[in-house]
Amino acid sequence: MKLRSTLDEQRFIVPLETIAATNEGATQANQAFDERMRAFLNEWIDQGTESSRGDEISREEFVENGALRSLFQHREDALEWLLQDEVIARHLLRSAGEVHFSQDAYEPLLSSFEKRLYNLAAHREHREVCFRYHSINRQDAYGNTIEHTHAGDENIGLYFGTRRTDAMALQLLADQLKREASEPSDLPIHVITEGYMSESLQFIKEQTEALAAAGIEQTQCFLIQRRHAADDRHLGAALLLMNPKQPHLPQRIVFCDTLRPGALPPWWDKFKHKVDVAFPQPEDTIRASDLLEDGSVTLQRLHDGVPIRHQDIDCGFYTFSIVRALIKLAQRTPECVLMGTTADLVTAMTGLMKDYYQEPDQPKDPEVVRKINILNRWNLGREALSLMKDSYAVVTA
Repeated sequence: MKLRSTLDEQRFIVPLETIAATNEGATQANQAFDERMRAFLNEWIDQGTESSRGDEISREEFVENGALRSLFQHREDALEWLLQDEVIARHLLRSAGEVHFSQDAYEPLLSSFEKRLYNLAAHREHREVCFRYHSINRQDAYGNTIEHTHAGDENIGLYFGTRRTDAMALQLLADQLKREASEPSDLPIHVITEGYMSESLQFIKEQTEALAAAGIEQTQCFLIQRRHAADDRHLGAALLLMNPKQPHLPQRIVFCDTLRPGALPPWWDKFKHKVDVAFPQPEDTIRASDLLEDGSVTLQRLHDGVPIRHQDIDCGFYTFSIVRALIKLAQRTPECVLMGTTADLVTAMTGLMKDYYQEPDQPKDPEVVRKINILNRWNLGREALSLMKDSYAVVTA
């Protein structure tokens, strides 16, 4: 099912403060949502499906605590089913402008039932609502979030703005990139979002060999957005031009990292090694990594001396923006991708990254970038919920 991406560029012109709801307005909306959840759970209990309450607690107490967990235990599609209720869906799918974000950590103000719902949904594969849930070890038996009480308990998983990009979020981003890459282009474009970086490079070589075997001779543009390795959660991006007549040596390789504190990005040497493993060359000849170009940008903030709640864990969005810009560039001006200098390529790429750059090679203020990422996180959760809601409606139609 196709969805229009919520990561559109128009919303970036509005500062977060001007669109976020007031604390009072968000609190009232949260209270109304909790009341609807109580009514929904009472209606479900009245249907006679629930049988695990026991006699030791009252119905009111059960609805307030264990009923939602019981619903998720009874129905694999509990979240999708809840989303068919108009009031519940409207609240969960509300825009960022209807959410109150704290001014320091940009933590969204969620209701008690809403927090519990996101936590319980995360126990189900493909039901995670991106960035809105806590890990299972931070949940009690009912799905409530266990608040941290000691300084040592604080980590990036505690905050909405610092949780890592999960599999659901990466899949939504990958789907959007592939949809955009499917548009007509004189230069064939392939988006690789499976495996880790090593597997992606190996897949590109195999795919190029298959194209050569099919008699295809035209240069192919491969774009990668993947984590570096199983033990390295950082996401990187890369562009490879492949000539099917020469599948064992790329025609061009541009590595696009999200930060560059020094002369080269931190993952440069690791990526060079991965390139040489994927494309080994005979001794006394040029190595594949000798062709490597640095197309990195300086967007992601370093963590030195930064409070945990302010750390920048948004390489998923930065690499998404990079690859999306490279797709547009390959479609509109393929000669830049094929023959432009590294500097020309990066300038053209950043000129298309309207979400993070005010002008080519001129990133927006870091605080503005941080707010954009908060909106990205909220909107990607909306997209996950929309997909679940619409998929359920199609299945049950």
